[in-house]
Amino acid sequence: MEMTLLELRKYAIDRRIEIRFGAASAGRECLINNKGQAQIPGEMKDFRVEEAFDAADKFVIISAEGARHLTREAMAKAIDEAWEKKGAGQPAEEED
Repeated sequence: MEMTLLELRKYAIDRRIEIRFGAASAGRECLINNKGQAQIPGEMKDFRVEEAFDAADKFVIISAEGARHLTREAMAKAIDEAWEKKGAGQPAEEED
C-alpha cells in the first residue's frame, strides 16, 4: 500500500488536521497544514519536502483530539480507508 504526497495533502484538508513527518533528529521535518500546504519549519531548509516524505517512516497527525503517531504503513492505510468511506477508493481490479 503506497501513498503519495498529494494524497497526504488531501487527507489533511479533508480531516482539517496537521501532519508532521520526516527525520526530526536530522532537522528534516515537514508539516502539512490543514489547508494542504507543505511547510518546512525551523532553520534548516536545504532539502525538498518530497525528499523528506520519501524517507519518512513516522507520521504525526495533530488534531483537536491531540497527536497520533503512525507508521508509514498505518498512515497509508488510514488514507485508503478514508477514501473508501467517501466512495472514492481505488477502482477494483476486474477479473478475467
